[in-house]
Amino acid sequence: MLVPLAPYPPPPPPAPYTPPPNGAQSQLVCSGCRNLLLYPVGATSVCCAVCNAVTTVPPPGTEMAQLVCGGCHTFLMYIRGATSVQCSCCHTVNLALEGIEPLWKLCVLCIHIRGDKDRVSLVS
Repeated sequence: MLVPLAPYPPPPPPAPYTPPPNGAQSQLVCSGCRNLLLYPVGATSVCCAVCNAVTTVPPPGTEMAQLVCGGCHTFLMYIRGATSVQCSCCHTVNLALEGIEPLWKLCVLCIHIRGDKDRVSLVS
């Protein structure tokens, strides 16, 4: 004897997003056009108003760092602790040198011109 199967109940609707009461915001770089996006804390993704690309927000508590691409000078954001970051615009692989002096202070040409390997400073 055949028994009719009951349909699965529909999934519950997703909880509507409610922004934090204090209006806290965070920022990330658009995965499409590389513009800096500002979004309310708690959002899981952000749609860019310029290019309509949807960028996934890193999980809460993820520490982010920033650098400027050595190839095309695009502002890049990456998860802190990475040793290298590939630019999505020009595909240059950038070294993530956290805790080290800015690269202009480590310029080999500056060291050579000044002849001072112990004290490196910007040559004006």
